[in-house]
Amino acid sequence: MGAHYPFVHLRVRSPYSVLEGAIRMPKMAAACQTHGMPAIALTDTNNLFGALEFSEVLSGAGVQPIVGCTLKVRLGDPHPGERAEPDGTLVLLAQDSVGYGNLMALSSAAFLDVDGSEEPHIPLALVLDHSAGLIALTGGPDSVLNRLVTGGRHPEAATYLGQLETAFGDRLYVELQRHPGAGGQLTEGERASERGFIEMAYAKALPLVATNDVYFPKTSMY
Repeated sequence: MGAHYPFVHLRVRSPYSVLEGAIRMPKMAAACQTHGMPAIALTDTNNLFGALEFSEVLSGAGVQPIVGCTLKVRLGDPHPGERAEPDGTLVLLAQDSVGYGNLMALSSAAFLDVDGSEEPHIPLALVLDHSAGLIALTGGPDSVLNRLVTGGRHPEAATYLGQLETAFGDRLYVELQRHPGAGGQLTEGERASERGFIEMAYAKALPLVATNDVYFPKTSMY
């Protein structure tokens, strides 16, 4: 029989993702121990506020903490007089100390380098310049890639994926997510994008990774 490889969640939110996550660090550690997960990645939106607590609590429980961030990304510059808006998200995981430093720079820029009236985000060019030591996951339904594909902007999607590939090399993963409803069917967005994701990954010989956005410790909180 082949070796058993346990599942590792790479898209977990904590209460530091305000209005998103609800899994406190001790419960996160307990869930990893219960389900035999040797590692877990924290990817709060636009911030690293929970990184220290996460690292201390998880490592203390014998679980490998992977520090990451879900960043909102803007592809181009807005037209004069227009408000800058992000085009979607990109998930970055720190591979080493260099990557953690770049992740701190990017998450800080999301707040400090935008107008006070704008939603926190970073330009794609900044991500490409700070890719060293980082692993990139293309993102789920709210990602830049998903929005381009489901919006029928396939040439732009291919260009975007090519830019990421140039910057991240073999540290880029095309991400697949499935959220079947009561009838076992994928969401409309997942049906529209999954085949395109797989075809682009195969065309560029990029690895695929299956993830799930985790906001709560159980399906039901009660």
